[in-house]
Amino acid sequence: MKCYKSKWILTSEDQVLEDMALVVDEGKIIDIIPNSQVNFEEKYVKELGNAVITPGFIDLLTQFQYTDENSTTAQGLKNKIKKFFINLNEKYTFAGVSQNSYSRKWANILAKYFVMDRNQKIKSFEDGVNLSIKAGTTCVAQVSKEFKYFDVINKMPIKTYLFFEVFADTSMKSKKQFKEIRAKVEDLVMHKGENTHIGIMLNSISGVHKKLWELFSKYCRKHNMLLMTRFAESKDEIEWLEHNFSDIDLLHKFMGMRKITPYEKDLNPVDYLNNLKVLTKKVIVANANYTNEEELEALAQTGVKFIYQPSYNEEICGRGYSLKTILKYFPQNFGFSTQSFKSDKDYSLLKEAVEANKDGDLDVVELIKYLTIYPARILRLDNSTGSIKIGKCADFNVFKLEDGEDYRDLVKKHSPYATYANGRKLVKRGDIRYTL
Repeated sequence: MKCYKSKWILTSEDQVLEDMALVVDEGKIIDIIPNSQVNFEEKYVKELGNAVITPGFIDLLTQFQYTDENSTTAQGLKNKIKKFFINLNEKYTFAGVSQNSYSRKWANILAKYFVMDRNQKIKSFEDGVNLSIKAGTTCVAQVSKEFKYFDVINKMPIKTYLFFEVFADTSMKSKKQFKEIRAKVEDLVMHKGENTHIGIMLNSISGVHKKLWELFSKYCRKHNMLLMTRFAESKDEIEWLEHNFSDIDLLHKFMGMRKITPYEKDLNPVDYLNNLKVLTKKVIVANANYTNEEELEALAQTGVKFIYQPSYNEEICGRGYSLKTILKYFPQNFGFSTQSFKSDKDYSLLKEAVEANKDGDLDVVELIKYLTIYPARILRLDNSTGSIKIGKCADFNVFKLEDGEDYRDLVKKHSPYATYANGRKLVKRGDIRYTL
């Protein structure tokens, strides 16, 4: 049993506690008591002083496999392959396409990733996990189409939702993909740990054939499984919907896919998926950057949950809604993602949220909820994490404050002093206390 005495506790349960202590036993919060009533043996008490405790943060979309791609050097044959992909990208496949286009940017990302060997990819993934946990994240929704990361994820000391990403360019491939992914997922469900959860990520409107949308939407509804997708995040996708072609066709060609065309022309993104009976409260969509506000309102009315990715929108999509707009249509129904392809990324959810909230649309207490309890509800994990509450897992961060500071100064501290998951100390003073 351990007791953590702190000046402040932000519970994400509509309470700001002052001079209170968490009592933790076997990975669970078993009590919250006044500091003055703590009478445990000294060795079981952690005096945090002028500090604020928050629930652990939840990142709604990560792709840790890309963490090191800008710093990894391909050797030998891999280096030749890398040069081939770069030349293919720059001189042939994307001839005449702007370097700033969404499709071109993703081709560059994939070209770098394709030439990493298995060990480099695993290290890249683990480096991303470590950065995320050091920034106070105790739950992530990881997206990948590669099953090799399952073993790493299943051993992670934090809660993880693994969304398997699928593409399909024909009806026949859709049926084949569905059978293969379904079999693999059902096998992994039998072997996953208690901290691991599984969902499906259908890449995007333009990257998935109508048949696969239908098959997996029905499957996820039947099995009460979460479904995620990127939604209208690029101008390329909107042009594809309007004209049956766009630069996205070149990206698909680069990925080895055949040309996909919309099942019907002149549909906006919301109607495109609504007609397929996709959009429900069990669906999580990312971005919607290239919808208008009328479409954004219609999207919200379907009950879908929302992922807000400010950095990714700026880097890759070239456009994004303000936090004020997202709050207008998805109040208490969205969370943040730190996805980024910058070489100096640190996966700090708190920094991401503070920068998005530069106009002060949210006070500190409510801002923290969008990093904790609200995304926990979206992932349907709020019975075990997302807030400081008796009976929940002891997933929490400790932020040290300076003299004269109170809990509102939390926004100045982009990384915590210590991070705990299931009562286990994972990080202290920026040093990792676990192994993957």
